[in-house]
Amino acid sequence: MVRLREVTIIKDPSLLNEKLGPFKIRKILPLALGGMLGYGMIRKGTIDDIIIGIIVIVASLVITFGPDRSLSFENLLQAMIYYYTLKSKGMKVNVQPRQTIQPTSLKPEELELKISELKQQMKDEKDIIKKMKIKRELLSYELQYYTSEINDVEQRIQQLKVKMKEADKNTKSKISKKLRELYKKRSELYKSKNRINAELRKFEKVTLIDNEEISDLKKKIAELKSEIKSTTDKKKLKELKEQYSNVLLEYYNKKILQDRALLKLVNDKMLKSKINEELKELYKKKAELEKKLKSKSGLLGLLGGKK
Repeated sequence: MVRLREVTIIKDPSLLNEKLGPFKIRKILPLALGGMLGYGMIRKGTIDDIIIGIIVIVASLVITFGPDRSLSFENLLQAMIYYYTLKSKGMKVNVQPRQTIQPTSLKPEELELKISELKQQMKDEKDIIKKMKIKRELLSYELQYYTSEINDVEQRIQQLKVKMKEADKNTKSKISKKLRELYKKRSELYKSKNRINAELRKFEKVTLIDNEEISDLKKKIAELKSEIKSTTDKKKLKELKEQYSNVLLEYYNKKILQDRALLKLVNDKMLKSKINEELKELYKKKAELEKKLKSKSGLLGLLGGKK
């Protein structure tokens, strides 16, 4: 028995098969059009545009150098053009770095209230890490406030400039005075905004580890020390010592992160000096512990090799 498959035969009526001199249009036009269209898509910079652009260029190459039955690729190219002209734009590949500040719909008076609340919270907070977290939030709202104020001043300046064109001599003099005041105010607002931006940038590459997290690690270290002292079982003692070393190393790493963050964020010279001394001691203890763990690991490897 012979199984027949259904065969669809398509006659190619494409104008691209017409000859232009000694060459078929198919061999020249698709490459030029596909190359330009693909390059144009890639330059748009969106993920879907880049993918489609590459597919279009590859398809145009296949149409140009492939056999006559590459009509399906020609249809694919036409579909790509249709998709490109009707589709909505996707997410950019070369996106701007994520901003620390998230836009809000708060009005200037609401922002002022929020800023006042955060300033009071910061004043009342005793924990320095929590204080820094409040400060970061405070700066974000202050930045939004000054941005809003600058936009308002810019709008007033533009309105006065329009009035200036049609005003008489006396009115122009008054408008000029108001403009000078607004320019001065705008300059002060920009200074404040730039200062806040500089402060916010300090938070970008630091990790604020909560004191509660540090305290929990200290507590765990103390508990493991106590267990090690009271344990006589060799196997369990070995496990406890390994656990103790790992927790101690985690403590050193997190405490170093915390101190480095504070060193970058605080302005108090005495506190900075104290943090610097603590950091030196932490780095020293961490290096000693890592050396101990490394030598222990090497020894175990040698013992394992002898076996």
